[in-house]
Amino acid sequence: MRPAEPPVADRAGNGPPTSVVTIDGAAGTGRTAVAAALAARLGWRWCSIDELYRACAVVCRRTGDRASVDDIRFGADRTSGGPRPTYRGQRIDGLHGPDAAGAGSFADDPRVRAAVAAEVRRFVGSHDAVVEGLGAGQVFPRAVLRLHLWASPARRARRHRAGLEPDAPRPETPLRLGTVAWNRGSWSSHDTVSRLRDRVNVALGRRRRSVSVVIPARCSRDALGLVLPRLAAAAAGCDSEVQIVVVDDGSTDDTAAVAATGGARVVSLGASRGRSGARNAGLQVTTGDVVVFLDSDMLVEPDFFAEHLRLHEVANDTVVVGGRRHLPPGVTDPADGRVLRRDSREALLDVYSYNMACLAHPWSLAYGCNVSVDRWFLERAAPTGFDESFVGWGLEDQELAYRLAGHGARWAYSRAASGAHLHHDRTMTAERFAGWKANLRRFVDTHEEASALERLVPGMDPSRAVDYVDVYRGFDGGPATADEAGLLVVRVPGSDDPLPAVQDAVANGAGAVALVDEGDRAELAVLAEAAAPGRGVRLYGGADWDRLSPHPGAG
Repeated sequence: MRPAEPPVADRAGNGPPTSVVTIDGAAGTGRTAVAAALAARLGWRWCSIDELYRACAVVCRRTGDRASVDDIRFGADRTSGGPRPTYRGQRIDGLHGPDAAGAGSFADDPRVRAAVAAEVRRFVGSHDAVVEGLGAGQVFPRAVLRLHLWASPARRARRHRAGLEPDAPRPETPLRLGTVAWNRGSWSSHDTVSRLRDRVNVALGRRRRSVSVVIPARCSRDALGLVLPRLAAAAAGCDSEVQIVVVDDGSTDDTAAVAATGGARVVSLGASRGRSGARNAGLQVTTGDVVVFLDSDMLVEPDFFAEHLRLHEVANDTVVVGGRRHLPPGVTDPADGRVLRRDSREALLDVYSYNMACLAHPWSLAYGCNVSVDRWFLERAAPTGFDESFVGWGLEDQELAYRLAGHGARWAYSRAASGAHLHHDRTMTAERFAGWKANLRRFVDTHEEASALERLVPGMDPSRAVDYVDVYRGFDGGPATADEAGLLVVRVPGSDDPLPAVQDAVANGAGAVALVDEGDRAELAVLAEAAAPGRGVRLYGGADWDRLSPHPGAG
């Protein structure tokens, strides 16, 4: 192979611009098959860096000379049309057998690594290409899209047992910020490739990402007069297409007229169908790639849409749970200087972790007042939308989230994608509690596995004076930070990338890791899960350091 040369994406004036998509990540995710299929759908060239490392192992085993890697080349295989390594013009056999054992060790040799990178760049040349394998993102640091494929340990084990992965073991590729973490989950290869092709088209600027917000409203004229201008301002500050849908759920005031004047598309139901029915009616007319569900009395921040969309770009199948603050009576401007009351969920996450994956029941915190989901994921995981048999107040949003969780939803709680709730009477009355309990019975009757919800009854009962955090602990059963000895607590400056450190800590035997992120980056929740699947890496904000630093293992 020739000495290393600048990446194709770094060159200027040497032929047409080249677009490169890189795919690396864990073994056992079918990344070679995905890369080949994606390249075929795009009409691009593709190659496998892992294939070159296996070729190095085979050739060096036969020649006994590591310098022989300089004569390994990529060429087109006449049978498959795909790339095939050759040595001095001859096809290399045994790439998936015992001769390729130890291929990963060659990636640790700087000279071999540089030669492999140079050969991949030569093969790509001026072609648009999908490049798969160990360190692909480092070979093409300016790729238009860098993907990190991952899957649960159980799924990866199944693929290995089924013989769907090469015999030669492969080292893990570190996940880094700026890479899209893509969980294969249970989706077919066809679905995976279709969604990735769409991501590539967005990355290339061939189309814009879009977002729709669905707002159920009943006699909400005054609130919408405050809410819609702030939504319009957030939409103007977002570089994606924004659609605002207000569903007039049988209002007796001029809710529909105020919504139309505010720039929303209005769906008028006539007779009330309740929150679930109104949201479902709104879903029928949405066009956005991402759907945000929002209450009609939520005043959003200027970067509201941009933040929701940004978190959906970080990882697939993500449900973004937006934060919420409560305005005092008579206050209609969140910036008037008064202290807003925190959402009760933040008190819970302070105890558990801002990585909702650490909870046994993360879906229980997905409130419909401010939550977003990828449209593709929603349509396949919950094709019927909200369950309209839930009437009155409570649990219809968590029931939908429960179904999303069953299809592998990732959870990101974002205090940045927040809204301020206009004040209204939130007292839990006996009547409201009775309605909540009726919905609870519907929930458990439909999903027997969710029977643990019944443990929340004392926390909702207005006749009892209990600490809801304590009640929730009994419901969820997840570990609080102070409950576990040996927790490795790592402080992360806001400018640093903590993901390689997480992988190193897990590889070195750390049983549990907590990140104290001074940047308060919500994306670390879904990325930490991809970096260490199944480990439940805990995530806290920078202000939590003083509380956590005395913990054994803090550093």
